[in-house]
Amino acid sequence: MRSFAFKLYLLFVFSWFLHIGSRAAVLGMLRLDLVLILLISALIFFSKPEKEFPSTPGSTERTIKIMFIYLVLSLPFVEWPGSVVKSGIPSYIKAVVFYFFTIALVTDEKKLRKFMFVFLLCQTLRVIEPVFLHITTGYWGSRASMGNWEAMDRLSGAPSDVVNPNGLAFIILMVFPFVHYLTAVNWKNKVIYLALTPMLIYALLLTASRTGFVCLLVILAAIWWKSQKRMLLSALLVVGFVVSAGFVTTDLKDRYMSLVSKDTKNAKTAEGRWTGLKENLSVAMRKPLFGHGLGTSAEANANYGSFGKIAHNLYAEILQEIGIIGLIIFIMFVKSVIVNFKQSLKVMRTATDEMVFIRALTNGMQVWIFMNIIFGLASYGFSSYEWYLFAGLSVVLKRVVEAKGVEPPVEADNDDAEDNGSKLIKYWDEAST
Repeated sequence: MRSFAFKLYLLFVFSWFLHIGSRAAVLGMLRLDLVLILLISALIFFSKPEKEFPSTPGSTERTIKIMFIYLVLSLPFVEWPGSVVKSGIPSYIKAVVFYFFTIALVTDEKKLRKFMFVFLLCQTLRVIEPVFLHITTGYWGSRASMGNWEAMDRLSGAPSDVVNPNGLAFIILMVFPFVHYLTAVNWKNKVIYLALTPMLIYALLLTASRTGFVCLLVILAAIWWKSQKRMLLSALLVVGFVVSAGFVTTDLKDRYMSLVSKDTKNAKTAEGRWTGLKENLSVAMRKPLFGHGLGTSAEANANYGSFGKIAHNLYAEILQEIGIIGLIIFIMFVKSVIVNFKQSLKVMRTATDEMVFIRALTNGMQVWIFMNIIFGLASYGFSSYEWYLFAGLSVVLKRVVEAKGVEPPVEADNDDAEDNGSKLIKYWDEAST
């Protein structure tokens, strides 16, 4: 039953991310995604696990459960409990289901390979489709104000998708580190990497996402830091930036320059982000302890701020919705995921060549999570799938590594014995503590 449930989970991932329900009206009317969630949940509940794992939940699962208990117990103290029950908690459950499905069904390296193939394929198709439409039909999908009554076109997700330009930029940044590190697995992945990278960078430029541009630099810096061939990588990065500069229009250059210069057309919109953040924090301080209620960021800003939109900052969004207590629990949750990756990395230092896929995946996930922490400074997403899916994958990776029976290395007395990736994780972990 669990094997069948895993196949349904792959189907669910394919349907969820490619929005099959909106592309096929009949499947949309049948609520295919909801049916799959209920069926997978029933199969998991009424079947025995294929593998026995420790009965004591890890810190990641523990913090998720603590968060859910807190959301329920804090209902009487939030401003709009009706909105929490109607939309907040259901949206949160839809996100958290990725964690529980992943740890229950992705139980070995073979299934992990299949899952990551389907997941990355879906995300890549979500980038290819709007780029193809842009090249063939001139599709953009979105426009952004530049100030002084001027506007510029920005590439967003395909018409059947639901992501704005920043959301598309996030998908691109999510795919890139995995495509990069998985080149170590075989020559086919190297070919895919060489074919996809120019398209991914081109698509990112078309989104005109300043957050995406900054996070791309974060990813490249992390890859460079973890690399043993820094000189070669530095040369490739310089060539890449020079070539990319030829595809950047004047408006795009102006938008990216607005990150560091006030003498640009887009400077007002960049400044507006800081003004908006201050206002979001001011709204959050109306209910600092428990927040206004899960899923009510837009409602709070509409009633007590200038715009009825979700706070474009993950941490401000959390403060507005579930308060300081909720933010502390979330930080504990993120720290637990980082610790999972850290422990996997420690074992990877002594792993054999047979674990090349696991090592590549661990590297990709580490780079992704730190990019996502930075991306959260300019994007909401507490009730979005990515945190919980990758939390589940961090647990799966840890289990797979432990199942291999590889012993972690003895800790060295000096930092010189550690590779760059281990140092980076160590410093971030100490900082988060």
